[in-house]
Amino acid sequence: MKASETFERYDGKVRECCNYAVRSSKSFMENADTNKRQPGGKAELLLREQLTSDLKEFCDEVDEVSFYAKQKAYITSNALTFFFLLATAVFAILFTLVNPYFILAALVTALLSLLAALGVFGGTSKSVEDINVFARRKATGAPTSRIIFEANLDAPFKRNISRGTAAFLKFLTLLGVLLYIAFCVVMLLVDNGTLNFGFQDELEYAAYVLPIFVIFPLILSRTVSIGSSFPGVADNLLGAYAACGAMRYMAEQDLRLENTELCVLLTSSKEAKNAGAKAFVRDFKADLDALDTTILCFDSIYDPDSLNAVTKGRKVSKLVDDAAANAGVMLTDHNPKYHKGNLKIYDKAGLSAAMISSLPDTPPAFYRGENDDADLLNPNAVHAVEGAIKVALEAAYALDTQDA
Repeated sequence: MKASETFERYDGKVRECCNYAVRSSKSFMENADTNKRQPGGKAELLLREQLTSDLKEFCDEVDEVSFYAKQKAYITSNALTFFFLLATAVFAILFTLVNPYFILAALVTALLSLLAALGVFGGTSKSVEDINVFARRKATGAPTSRIIFEANLDAPFKRNISRGTAAFLKFLTLLGVLLYIAFCVVMLLVDNGTLNFGFQDELEYAAYVLPIFVIFPLILSRTVSIGSSFPGVADNLLGAYAACGAMRYMAEQDLRLENTELCVLLTSSKEAKNAGAKAFVRDFKADLDALDTTILCFDSIYDPDSLNAVTKGRKVSKLVDDAAANAGVMLTDHNPKYHKGNLKIYDKAGLSAAMISSLPDTPPAFYRGENDDADLLNPNAVHAVEGAIKVALEAAYALDTQDA
């Protein structure tokens, strides 16, 4: 059975659910402090409360599960990189002025700065409590599978530099760390007589040039505000309401799948290294092991012309392709590899997962910025949400038919 065969006025009813998603998003943008939807922010709390209330009408069970996230991991990593690199610079200069043994200390701190730059010490930052929402609509019979419509609630942290500038500063930081490590190793070899060349004395002057790189991790540590967010309409306010809109259709028509449990998962702290998704696969491991589970991530849905599905695995790829064909929705072959969504977490956990998105191959102008705002809640958004919901519903019915 196809989802489109469940009700004679299927298209109209689905469109009502799309309007619910877009209008609710507009209402939220008008009434909430939209610059406070960062993980754990008051606007994210308000959004969670509103959607949890809706899901209690659509589903049989709604669980709010707390977890802890390292929201300051990015800041901590860059601050420690700065500290260790500054220490390296001091020890390197002391090596040239005071005692050759300072080069050993410089090498140790240079290696520590490399680990910090790679994020190894991000876990030392303070843990902050946040909450995931997991809602279930039971099957009519004993379930043999589960499909989850997933979206994140939080918006991107506000940054005061562009993604490109941040990437360039990160490159310069790593370059500086590697140059310091090379300098320390060469000076150690020269000092113990293993290496000898004509300009080794002049090379020591590098200790007075390399400190220029110390400033870059300091700048990076001050570019993110964990106390505020960008508006995040496409990323991912609309996706959260769209996932709930798909469940709303099932509830309003009093429909249930025969052998498949239908769920909605609203995660938080995607901006804190996908902490919400990681917590879900950890906390619900027994449930996920008990039933064959497929996750469809609603992420950045705003334009029907670039609607695409990124899939992980042949099984879910075929499921989504068949669902799109049954829904009459044309999916493009865009693949937004730059987007760090929750899909990778579910794939790593061994789950069948796909992401439905409007993001093209290259970042759109508004991506993770101030212009990801209410202006995107236009007729295009309605059509994009309609396509996403139809694909998701057809995927659910296709999966249920496979298990019949």
